[in-house]
Amino acid sequence: MGSFVNLQSADGHNVPAYVAQPPGPARGGIVVLQEIFGVNSHIRAVADGYAAEGYLAVAPATFHRVKPDVDLGYTQEDMTAGFGLKTAVEGLPGGGVMPDIQAAVDHAAQAGKVGIVGYCWGGLLTWRSACLLKGLSAAAPY
Repeated sequence: MGSFVNLQSADGHNVPAYVAQPPGPARGGIVVLQEIFGVNSHIRAVADGYAAEGYLAVAPATFHRVKPDVDLGYTQEDMTAGFGLKTAVEGLPGGGVMPDIQAAVDHAAQAGKVGIVGYCWGGLLTWRSACLLKGLSAAAPY
């Protein structure tokens, strides 16, 4: 249902995001934040589900600043790799991936009000986003 697009953060970084369009007029926008496994088939399916319900869904690749094209499964080896990537992202200077998430919020805003949802590590990023970013009307960290 969706496809990847490139968004530009305020600091000039290009971040890929999976974007799923609703079948009709959008009811609003939703940013979907990944777990430590990347924008994998599960996160893409979540975004597709929100789009099927009428929302413009945007899932930014929050590992992209440390490693592009992360798409892990749920094995122990994948969890170890994901924890390492999360640690690397958390160690980024300045705002880390927050400018990338803001770019996703800004993109989703073309559909109206924007909510944000995240799972596991994405839940933590959702909470941070609710505290630090502009343009959000709702946040649900899992």
